[in-house]
Amino acid sequence: MPSMNVRQRFSQSPEQVFALFDTHAKLNRLFWPLQVERSRDSSDPQRVDGVGSVRQMGLGPIKPVAEQITALEPNRLIEYKLISKTPIKNHLGRLTFTPDGEGTIVDYYIELESAIPLLAPVVLTTLQTALRVGMARLART
Repeated sequence: MPSMNVRQRFSQSPEQVFALFDTHAKLNRLFWPLQVERSRDSSDPQRVDGVGSVRQMGLGPIKPVAEQITALEPNRLIEYKLISKTPIKNHLGRLTFTPDGEGTIVDYYIELESAIPLLAPVVLTTLQTALRVGMARLART
């Protein structure tokens, strides 16, 4: 399955770095100019952006991309899948947070397929470029 990975080192601890990614609204800084908002809460009232929650992504009032959190281990892992109806299929996203001395390594891995020839590589290349820029921006904070 086509995939990509972006690795970024942060100078902060895993707890501090995880806090940059642990709610849907905080992802606005990562994916700018796209806007991210929670459209469905998880069943855990202590972590409404946790497992089962859904986020919508897009521009302005048009947010056609819906992703659902499928796994969350505080300070270690966030995993999600695409649930909106698009030509993209089997989209899995996984963020891992690994201690690295006094800092943290974040790996943002995405795999996906498409029924449309050559769409998957184009989407992955676009996502990889956007994530490199966004994660470098977050690492400077």
